[in-house]
Amino acid sequence: MFRRILQSGGRHGAYSSSVKSFKFNVVALGVASSVTLSAGLYSRDQRTQCDVMQTIPIALPNVAPTVINVSAVVTPSESFLQSVIRSVKKTTCEVAKGAVKTVRYAQRILLYTLYGIPLTGLLPANYMLGSSFPAVEEFTWDYIMWSIQRLGPCFVKLAQWASTRPDLFPPRLVERLVKLQDDVAVNHPRDTIHKTLSVAFGENWQDVLELDPVPLGAGSVAQVFKGTLKKTMKTAVEPIEGDTGVNMYGFKNKKAPEIVPTGRQVAIKMIHPHVEQLVRTDMELLSLFANLMDKFPSLEILSLGETCRQFADIMNKQLDLRVEANNLIKFTQKFANDKWAAFPAPIETLISHNVMVETLMEGKPINYFMDLKSEVGDSVHSLKMKLSDLGCRLILKMVFFDNFVHGDLHPGNLLVDFLPNGEPRLLVLDCGIIYSVKGEKEYQNLVNVCTSFMKHDGRAAARYMIEHTSSETVQHAGDFCEAVQQMVVDTEQHSYFEHLGEYVAKVCDLARKHNVRLDPAYFKIAMALKVAEGISLAFNKDLDLVSKCIPIIVKAQALKAMGVTNFPKPEDDPNRDKDSKKDAAK
Repeated sequence: MFRRILQSGGRHGAYSSSVKSFKFNVVALGVASSVTLSAGLYSRDQRTQCDVMQTIPIALPNVAPTVINVSAVVTPSESFLQSVIRSVKKTTCEVAKGAVKTVRYAQRILLYTLYGIPLTGLLPANYMLGSSFPAVEEFTWDYIMWSIQRLGPCFVKLAQWASTRPDLFPPRLVERLVKLQDDVAVNHPRDTIHKTLSVAFGENWQDVLELDPVPLGAGSVAQVFKGTLKKTMKTAVEPIEGDTGVNMYGFKNKKAPEIVPTGRQVAIKMIHPHVEQLVRTDMELLSLFANLMDKFPSLEILSLGETCRQFADIMNKQLDLRVEANNLIKFTQKFANDKWAAFPAPIETLISHNVMVETLMEGKPINYFMDLKSEVGDSVHSLKMKLSDLGCRLILKMVFFDNFVHGDLHPGNLLVDFLPNGEPRLLVLDCGIIYSVKGEKEYQNLVNVCTSFMKHDGRAAARYMIEHTSSETVQHAGDFCEAVQQMVVDTEQHSYFEHLGEYVAKVCDLARKHNVRLDPAYFKIAMALKVAEGISLAFNKDLDLVSKCIPIIVKAQALKAMGVTNFPKPEDDPNRDKDSKKDAAK
């Protein structure tokens, strides 16, 4: 186009001796160029098709009328001005979103700081005066508990996790934090509850459900109410549609849906209002922290950044109750042949992003049975030994047989009821967090690491860890294997579970020293096994958990290799009744 202007100008004397005309021509050429360039940019941005022959005339002094192509300025769909306005709006919107996010981050960090400042005075005061003035210690703990709950779900979830790790945290801290396992102080207005149900199930939800406004309990992310069905419904057996972000492999041999009759009591679980944005902000900050971790090679080898991102992903999934519904369906299928454990069943058509209706599981908290005194009688001893066995068996099946592990299995999420034959059964709640190792090879590698440690074979465990790392990056692999073996020898007189936290800490230190990359799933499985130990030993302090676990794991792995889908049953254990009688005699 510019060539046409110049050629036209040459033919008609555009470059005359008149300086004024020359300046005007240059200005006109610049204007034409700017208009054409701008139009082309907007046209390209909007991906519009233009007629290359569409032109308009421009007259210059001493120059014949010349045509230039500005077809991109006016398109069939929108004018140039509309394109500019839309582009400005888009840019403004993006800038506004960035500004809002920055403000959210700043507000959240400021809140962390404000809640943390009092601790800079309370903790030293408690250290110096707590033993002499119990009121100071009590006030400090009350403030810590209050702050955790005020800071939101992520902090409550981290505190719940810390309460299951007495090997890593002081007993006093664990004793306080364990209170967060059962309930969290939350109370929403009735209008808010009704509005949430109306958005989830429509204005006529009361034709299907009758709601008891008194909550059964509240967690860090959701609150649970009791309700009653006004219509006969069915349990869900198919994966719930929607962007749940959960791997739905393994949905084979689906059970027939259970008919839930009119008048049946149900549990109604609701996400706390406004909690979604709070969690997402905390998780975005955690992801930024994870990216910072990755900048340090010595920390990168421990996969701490990846672990933080996985925790963020898990917390985000807890905000979608369809994920938990799918987890419940899958757990129900995997435990279909195991009558000693049961899970709630989500009700078909009553599942949404922030509300889920499920069958009500009624039983006594497992802590109630942990507190029973051994002198009550032989039947109590027998019951406690059976519950110890079931708690251990539950985790072993999830880890070593199903590769589908409940990630939040503290005692507050376990109830106990009894089958018609009088045998105890575990009721498992709150299945929003799940751990599953991707890839059969990676899964088997982690199983081998854990079983090797249980057998006190540190060299084998180290070799399996090295298999997860590129051999070129490992420094002195032989020394790493010997160091892990020596660690195991030093604690060989003790239980693997008793020193699990110490194992993890030492393995991390050795991995960093020898550049061995650790799979984050190792920490998750280690934590799940630690929970199994806590539940089992709470019922039977003299239990040799390794001796109990190894036969079950070996048998389960053999059955799985043979294609058998049934996990070893408690009644098939020949030592079960003998152990109960033996412990009762003590």
